[in-house]
Amino acid sequence: MRIAFLHGWSGDRALWSQLIPQLRDFTCLADDRGYFGAPAVVPAADIVVAHSFGTLRALARPPAGARALVAINGFDCFAARPDFPHGVAPRVLARMADRLAVDPAGTVAAFRARCGALPPDRAPEPVPLAEDLARLRGDDLRGRWTGPLVVIHGARDPIVPPALQAATFADRPDAIRLTLPDHGHLAPLTAALSCAGAIRALAARLG
Repeated sequence: MRIAFLHGWSGDRALWSQLIPQLRDFTCLADDRGYFGAPAVVPAADIVVAHSFGTLRALARPPAGARALVAINGFDCFAARPDFPHGVAPRVLARMADRLAVDPAGTVAAFRARCGALPPDRAPEPVPLAEDLARLRGDDLRGRWTGPLVVIHGARDPIVPPALQAATFADRPDAIRLTLPDHGHLAPLTAALSCAGAIRALAARLG
C-alpha cells in the first residue's frame, strides 16, 4: 500500500524522519514543496498523511488514487472569516506576509521556533513560501474530503489551538479523532509511534 506524506509550511521531508521508519512494510513517499531546495511531487498514493498546511494541500490536490486521509496537526480552513470565527485572525497572517517579504530567513526561523522546530540549515526560497502563506490566508476547503478520515491533534499545539482543532473537519462526525495530551505541533516527530498506529489501523480498514 502506498502512503504519501505532505509536510506543512516552512517544513520539508525531514518532518517524517521518525514516522516513516515505523511504516517499513508500506511504500512511503514524501513530497517536498521546495522551500529550501528542489521540489518533489508524489503523483499517486492510497493514503495521504498530511501535516499542518499539508492538509490544505492534500485537500486541494490529493495524489491520484488517494482513498483515505490522515491529518496530523492539520486543518481544512486556517484563517478566520465571518462563518469561521475559530481560525487565525487575518491581520496576524498579513503581518507575517509583510515580514516574509523583507526577511524570509528570520520569518521562517521564528515560525519554526514557535512550532518547536530547529531553524533550517539552508536558505529559504521566498516564492513558494509566499505562495503558500497566501493559501493559508485564503483557502477554505471545508467539506472537500468525503473519504475515510483520521484527525490527529496535539493538546499543546500553539499553531492549531483547541478551538480551531474542534472546528477542523466539523462536517465529519464519522472521522476518527485522536488528541495527544502531551504533544504540540510536531506530532509526526514527537509522537511517531501513536501516529503510525493510527495509520496502520486505517490501512487495515481499507484492506
